[in-house]
Amino acid sequence: MVRKNWPKFKRGFYDFDIQRLANAKINGLFEREGVIKNENKVKAIINNAKQFENIKQKEGSFSNFLKLLKRKENKEVIKKLIQHFSHIGEYTAEYYLHSIGYWL
Repeated sequence: MVRKNWPKFKRGFYDFDIQRLANAKINGLFEREGVIKNENKVKAIINNAKQFENIKQKEGSFSNFLKLLKRKENKEVIKKLIQHFSHIGEYTAEYYLHSIGYWL
């Protein structure tokens, strides 16, 4: 479902512009076409954008944050991502790390 509707979701969520999402209000997003109508998921998207921005401010970039995690065991890295971000489980965290080339 997500792959099929990806272009629509991308438009609905401001082309995944982190700064715009971090400042978004849930009701404002619900008014946009292409936005998932699941309140918990939309709240998680807004929260995750805020967390991403916080990490960028604290570490200089998200890449720097990931470099700091390189010193940790794989399970610990996954646990850190789950702690920082909402609606993220072990599978999603691991998939993300693989997809960005964190683990080759």
